[in-house]
Amino acid sequence: MKYNFLKISLLVLSCAFWAMACQSKNGNAPATVASDSNSVSAAGASLAELRIATVNMDSINNGFQMVADVQRELASTEEKLANDIQNQGNRWQQDYDNYLQVGATMTLTEQHRKEEDLSRRQQDLAALQQTYANQLTSLQAQRLQEVTDYILDYIKEYNNGQYSLIITSGSMSGVLYAVPAMDITNAVLTGLNQKYAAEKAKK
Repeated sequence: MKYNFLKISLLVLSCAFWAMACQSKNGNAPATVASDSNSVSAAGASLAELRIATVNMDSINNGFQMVADVQRELASTEEKLANDIQNQGNRWQQDYDNYLQVGATMTLTEQHRKEEDLSRRQQDLAALQQTYANQLTSLQAQRLQEVTDYILDYIKEYNNGQYSLIITSGSMSGVLYAVPAMDITNAVLTGLNQKYAAEKAKK
């Protein structure tokens, strides 16, 4: 199973980018626009000076090594838990099949005790399956947040006052068109992988 974390969280990232990057280079919030014509003209001139960049989150999702590592981690965890459920289910099925074969030779008390045991184990197995599903969901949300935070932190570090606004682009974004020269995806992706590789090597 492939976990497309960044596609899942694209709207969250998009909102975060707007809130994070919609600032002037000196870090001050844009001034409030007054109603008189001079203020409107000044606001228009200010908007014309804005530097805007786009980051294609599809490319980040496909090219960022941290995403690939997290996908492998979750796939491995899912496989491990699924195997445990499968093994316990097989043992239960074997005991059940065995009971069908030898149950007639048991006393009524033994049959009742065995049936109660099989029923309890079946319920425990169903509960364990739900517990594992909840654990996977929780782990996925946790790792998604870690990836999202990592990208947002790096965007702040990378930007360093270069752009007034950084917006997301890609298949799930709200960007209808952007001049190719505005796209800084490759630079961001390269920097992300370099930073992540350096931190990973220290562990």
